Amino acid sequence: MTDDAYNDLLQGNGYHQLRGVISAQEAAAVRDLTLTRLDEGVDQNGQIAIRNILHWGPIIQNMVTNPTLLGLAHKLLGDDATLGAVSARVLPPNCPPGGLHVDYPYWAMNPGLPVDPALMMQVIWMMEPFTEHNGGTWVAPGSQQWKGAPNIERFEEHAIQATGDAGDAVVSHGLLWHRTAINHDDQPRVAILINYTQVAVRPLTTMGPFDDAFIASASDELRALLALDIDKTLRRRVMNHTRQSAASA
Repeated sequence: MTDDAYNDLLQGNGYHQLRGVISAQEAAAVRDLTLTRLDEGVDQNGQIAIRNILHWGPIIQNMVTNPTLLGLAHKLLGDDATLGAVSARVLPPNCPPGGLHVDYPYWAMNPGLPVDPALMMQVIWMMEPFTEHNGGTWVAPGSQQWKGAPNIERFEEHAIQATGDAGDAVVSHGLLWHRTAINHDDQPRVAILINYTQVAVRPLTTMGPFDDAFIASASDELRALLALDIDKTLRRRVMNHTRQSAASA
């Protein structure tokens, strides 16, 4: 599964759908929790973005450290991949579509960057079924290879809507062209977004500060994603580089 997704992100569609990564019941619990925390969100062109949701507890932290996602993130971005952002995105009924874009850090850099090595991987977790009616995300298959700034005319020629079941996760290369859709349903549509990046990329959002209780309870996987032990990570990189240099001398 990891190899298929890896190849799809770099050489295929630029995205890959992982089916049933969590159960529909777990997804429903996250959806319900999100709808109780709307007061933490900000309006983003008619949509609601709730950022930095790690403090919601294990229900979110377990999604961030999901073994399937981490396996792919490490293969794509390196064993020391870090967490760039984790947020909830709510599309209210009849919200306008989002703007066409690539993901951070690519939108902050000059266009034309290579697909490989990847700098970022995004995850769109479906907390309920995504349909064409309730705003399944628009994606342009293969657009991670197009280079240049996103162009709406070219995008609309190729774009399709990502649909699936509660608990599915769509993983995508940061260069994939995509945009959120209009929610034509009478209920809000909820997704959880996770960005994993190479360790050298500055996180999109500030994760901390974390209190002592959070740090003490953080799993090894979460500590690594948050670079809580970054000095150890950097020392390991320097040692590996030194060994490789000595071996090739």
